[in-house]
Amino acid sequence: MMMMTASAQTVVNGFKQDSIIAKSENGELTSKTVYEYNADGKCAVSYQYTYEGGAAVTTIKTLNTFDEQGRQTKSEDFTYANGEYTLTSYTEFSEFNAEGLHTVEILYQQDDENPAAGIQPYVKTVIDKYYGTQPEHTLVYQNLAGTWTQFQEWTYEYNSAGVPTTITTATNIMGMSMTVVTTLEYDDHNMPIKSTQVNSLMPTADVTTVYENTYDANGLPTIIKTTTTSLGYSTTIVSYYYWSTTSGIAQMVIGKQENGQFFDLNGRRVANPAHGLYIHNGRQVVIK
Repeated sequence: MMMMTASAQTVVNGFKQDSIIAKSENGELTSKTVYEYNADGKCAVSYQYTYEGGAAVTTIKTLNTFDEQGRQTKSEDFTYANGEYTLTSYTEFSEFNAEGLHTVEILYQQDDENPAAGIQPYVKTVIDKYYGTQPEHTLVYQNLAGTWTQFQEWTYEYNSAGVPTTITTATNIMGMSMTVVTTLEYDDHNMPIKSTQVNSLMPTADVTTVYENTYDANGLPTIIKTTTTSLGYSTTIVSYYYWSTTSGIAQMVIGKQENGQFFDLNGRRVANPAHGLYIHNGRQVVIK
């Protein structure tokens, strides 16, 4: 139960990310994401298509909103069905500190058990401590009967380059406690090559992910092969990245100051938005 927020930028050193195509190891198409940009180089709109058996089964359109200072203030997800897009969830970045870094975000979505209630506040994330411009301590709350109840605590450790090396997640739900510790290793491009997740409650559910990264002459990833192993089973996804030079938009570089939550390729939230491959709103973005 984690928040997935939008990517505000997918422009790196004069190159913009046009699309990502993901396939299974046998070559079957599994997903495709297409990006559209505003004049400031922000990813204003994206479309994510999910496939089964070669046919598109779901389409999600994401709209990102920014204020005059370029800070992301909202991300809205629309699901396509019956010939139209319907709003299904959105995230508001409601508070910022003096440095312009967001400190509170709230995810709103529909309660499947009570659809008549419409979209309601669901999860609130509070970043109460930063390490420079990088979150160091985060609390996550769930809306239970109209009351925000804490159920997760995230802490992060970084190396001298500001890259996260250890992420600890403590969860307490209905009196049951669990701690998950994730360690990460990187290549010379500061892209992940291995992550290991250790579960205190269910050691047999530990997860190991290995990344095989291919780069072009500009140092941009073009192919990333991800193999995840858990419970004795392995799953491999190969993602193909397509880039083009910026045209008609401001040249920008994704950096640590970017607002919004980040996740690694296992879906675990990562506070540090610098250097590597991350997930925003279900799509992968590269941060140089």
